[in-house]
Amino acid sequence: MADPAPVLTLPLLRSLYAYWDGKRQGRPLPDRADIDPIEMRPWLGHLMLVERSGEDDYIYRLYGSAFVDQFKVDMTGQSISALPPQQALLLRTEYAAAVRAGIPLSRQYTATFDYTSRDKRSAWQVERTWERLVLPLTGGAESVRMLLVGAYPIETIEEVAK
Repeated sequence: MADPAPVLTLPLLRSLYAYWDGKRQGRPLPDRADIDPIEMRPWLGHLMLVERSGEDDYIYRLYGSAFVDQFKVDMTGQSISALPPQQALLLRTEYAAAVRAGIPLSRQYTATFDYTSRDKRSAWQVERTWERLVLPLTGGAESVRMLLVGAYPIETIEEVAK
């Protein structure tokens, strides 16, 4: 019996899960080689491809442009150890759980983000809630070698009305 699908509120993450699920082709997990970058176009700016490095470290092989824009840093090629310690610990724990269980994981989180106007004359903070999906991938064997991560901000009614 297949593992239950994660509970997702955003249609883009539900479609990403469906894509991943279709690539399993009767196997517990799809392989990294099954993921076609051309087919990933609908989600590309909102994806991360994270590779396991040893037992407890992870390296960003792809860090989507939406994350670079939001977090003001490009983590491509960097370890999660380069992140602030509390964030690195949270992600290491989440990624290890996905690797260990070998099933998709999802969660919503809220964080405060700093913004600066283009002319640099004003700055402000905005609290945003994001939904993320972590999808395990094998790497030519049965063990999980990579994680495909998609994340999107959840728009509030006030943001949509603007």
